[in-house]
Amino acid sequence: MSIVISEQQWSAQAMVSPYLSLRIGDAVPVESSSTAIFEPGESAWYALLCRPQQEGQAEGWLAARGVYAFHPVTSRRTKVLGRVREYERRYLPGYVFARFGGVPVPHRVLASPFLTGALCMSDGQWGILGPKRLASLHEMRARDLRQEDERREQKRRADAARRVRAGDRAMFKAGPFAGLHCEVVEICAAGGIKVRFELFGRENSVTTTGTTLVALPSKES
Repeated sequence: MSIVISEQQWSAQAMVSPYLSLRIGDAVPVESSSTAIFEPGESAWYALLCRPQQEGQAEGWLAARGVYAFHPVTSRRTKVLGRVREYERRYLPGYVFARFGGVPVPHRVLASPFLTGALCMSDGQWGILGPKRLASLHEMRARDLRQEDERREQKRRADAARRVRAGDRAMFKAGPFAGLHCEVVEICAAGGIKVRFELFGRENSVTTTGTTLVALPSKES
């Protein structure tokens, strides 16, 4: 009578057999955070897959093992029911880009509770990312941050513009006309303020922002 053992059963038996002679109280070595997750070799970037909403935890897990990682994200603030909330907008949810100081050991990397895999080539090997692709990811984030700064500046100007109204008296507090008095003529939709003032005996008109003006008390007051 012959017994056929499948490859799966054999691998399971090989994993269990070292522990069959153990008794209660024996110490069993386990893989710790100090176990290297990459071997000596050239540094390279890899795209790792992580569980939903756990990009930050994956980065921390990798950092604790000497691997720098990032995921393209920018912070946003929004006001809900009078309360300001900050949240992150992810460009590529589920991805973490990691720079290993050598050749990664896949089974050790995937021992992380936050990582599930990596982008692979057609032969199944983990694909190495080129610098141009990484640069484009960084540029996406930089471009978004610039747009966010522009939106914040427009909001700041609009808020400042609402502090004055057409017909109000104001004074330039900054710029080449600092100290001159003026009259608010029009509040523009984009946050600009059109004013008129006298300079060298002539009436002039310019469009400025609320951040350069300070309102003056009305003549009646």
